[in-house]
Amino acid sequence: MASSMTGLGFGEVQKDGKTIGVELRSVNNRFLEISCRMPSILSQYEQKVREIIKSRIHRGKLYVTISVQGENEEVLDIRIDSEKARGIRHLLDDLCRVTGIQQELHLEHFLNFSEIFDTLRESEGEERTWEITQEALLKALTDLIAMRNKEGEALTQDIVERVRDLEKNVAEIERHAKENVSDAHKKMVNRVRQLARDCEVDEERLYSEIVLMADKLDVTEECVRLGSHNHLFFHILDEEAVVGKKLNFLLQEINRETNTIGSKAANAEISHIVVRMKEEIERLREQVQNLE
Repeated sequence: MASSMTGLGFGEVQKDGKTIGVELRSVNNRFLEISCRMPSILSQYEQKVREIIKSRIHRGKLYVTISVQGENEEVLDIRIDSEKARGIRHLLDDLCRVTGIQQELHLEHFLNFSEIFDTLRESEGEERTWEITQEALLKALTDLIAMRNKEGEALTQDIVERVRDLEKNVAEIERHAKENVSDAHKKMVNRVRQLARDCEVDEERLYSEIVLMADKLDVTEECVRLGSHNHLFFHILDEEAVVGKKLNFLLQEINRETNTIGSKAANAEISHIVVRMKEEIERLREQVQNLE
């Protein structure tokens, strides 16, 4: 089933005192393009995020936003290494004793030693955070795909109706085309006879010209190809998941055949139908741009 390229998905998982949320927003794009925003603690996993998305999404511009919150809504996952902090305190005490400096130790003295701070990146908790993030990402993907499928179903219904309208227009052109050739034949014969009242008419040459004229006016081949294109259009919608590029190319062929009919058929009714068809093709093109 065809799906839309636009959608929104969200997944959230609460585990180990953390709340990790993943938001996925997708819009139209010729290819698959992924833009990620995530905390630095997960930056090394960005490629894995992309690989997971690529396994289930094929086209569209995706914006990925990942948030990580700890208990008490901590912004940074930083812990104090108590053993190192006590060791530095002893080191500073020894330094004061050796140098004879009599000064009380304050917090700012310890802030010069980054060793006393232990970030999650430096602990086993980083991998656990990624596991929770992956779970949230899969939830967001499921949510996004469900929305894209729902949008795609509505788009497909609209597209099917428009292609059926094209089929009706082609059938109407075929009816008018038969009358068009017959009328042109009669008009040409009458016109030649009026111009050649006092001259002898070469009947063989006249009918040769009529045959050439009929061939130029005949749009049977174009109508047959349009019918084939429309049938293939339905087949792609029914049988394939990624359809946008194929349908867009097929619409180019449909538009080409329609233009040929418009240039060949010297008939007002057919010209009006061709105008309607081109308007419908343009609407179809806009809708197909939304499909994956």
